[in-house]
Amino acid sequence: MPFFAYLCFLIVSCKEPKLGSEILPNGDNTQLLRESNLALEISTEREDSVRSDELSLNLLGALNDPVLGKIRSSVYCQLRPAVSNIDFGAGATADSIVLVFPYNSFYGSVSKLNGLQQFSVYRVRESFWKDSVYYSNDTLLRDASPLGQTGFIAPALLDSVPVGGNKEAPHLRIPIAIELAQEFLTNQASLANADVFTAFFNGIYVSSETYLPSGDQGAILDFNLIGGARIDLFYHNDTNDSLKTSFIVNESSARFSRFNHTYLSEISQAINNTEAGKQQVYLHNMAGLRGKVRIPDLMQWKNNRNILVHQARLTFTLDETNQGEYASNPLLNIVLKDASGTLILTPDLAVGNQTYSGGEFNSSSKTYTFNLARYMQSRLNGLIEDEFFYIQPTGTGISSYRTFLLGNENPLGPVKFELLYQVIPEN
Repeated sequence: MPFFAYLCFLIVSCKEPKLGSEILPNGDNTQLLRESNLALEISTEREDSVRSDELSLNLLGALNDPVLGKIRSSVYCQLRPAVSNIDFGAGATADSIVLVFPYNSFYGSVSKLNGLQQFSVYRVRESFWKDSVYYSNDTLLRDASPLGQTGFIAPALLDSVPVGGNKEAPHLRIPIAIELAQEFLTNQASLANADVFTAFFNGIYVSSETYLPSGDQGAILDFNLIGGARIDLFYHNDTNDSLKTSFIVNESSARFSRFNHTYLSEISQAINNTEAGKQQVYLHNMAGLRGKVRIPDLMQWKNNRNILVHQARLTFTLDETNQGEYASNPLLNIVLKDASGTLILTPDLAVGNQTYSGGEFNSSSKTYTFNLARYMQSRLNGLIEDEFFYIQPTGTGISSYRTFLLGNENPLGPVKFELLYQVIPEN
């Protein structure tokens, strides 16, 4: 049976998976054998990119991680008039214009000592669309000079912001050159509706241009852009001296994040290095790093026997000595690659029950444990030919966790791989 057909069979036929009762013949729970000495070959793999358009959160900021190196994230997004057919009135004159990004959370430091960042906003000079696909290494043509900058600020995620005598929820606020506001006012026909406006003003690119000379500086912030991101234009006309119109990011706006990594030499040397993997495995979100694992002697161990897998558990221990103050990812997954290199689910993860497939961080034991029983059965039956599987951090496009795992020969907590199985006699 081809692997994908087998995968579909597993998804359809499994309701509440209890692996032992599924695989073992009825009434036969004897002759279980245990194997815990299969060798593992482990390394760190560099991700190329991830799809980063129209996600629930967008990442923005600069972080100098003391172990990984320099990490940056920037954002491209469209804006749309909050109302159609805006009428600025006679004698309309711009007073100010500002970009607003409501804060959600952060990873790193936002203190005045180590968290200062400078944010800039640029005008995009290329059309982009919500129904197109964008990846974390994509770029769009933009102006060389920014529309506006913040200066160096410590992002204040808990402090309300006074605006026009009122207090608004905490947000990043970037003042924009008044020339853009006046351009909007003098091109009123281009604001008739969203389609006309996005052809006139393609969108913005927002980045952190902070120089971070040493580790433990900066942060990656995340924003729910459709939860209030906008440009506010304040103006007056011949009859009113206090007016405002907004250009918003909504569900129809194209938006995507771009990630950049400059990893330290130690990390670069660990990539695809199985010797380094004996001590440490580096996982990093933002299309960063994942683990790569194989069981080199698996088919030799099988030795043409007819094996039924009862249980297969793989356990990694978090390396707390290098994790420092940075939170580890609360959930990791084991995934495979298809012939094109695209990540796909393992048969265990395809069940759709995270409690069964595992990968959640155990804060008591400081471990991640994965259930690989269906994967192992598929490998032993020849339904999966690729020898490798991968430890993939979840939320890689919307969060900036880094997770360091102890390798399979690290004395602080070596990797454990335990297999319970039966050898079934040939008929």
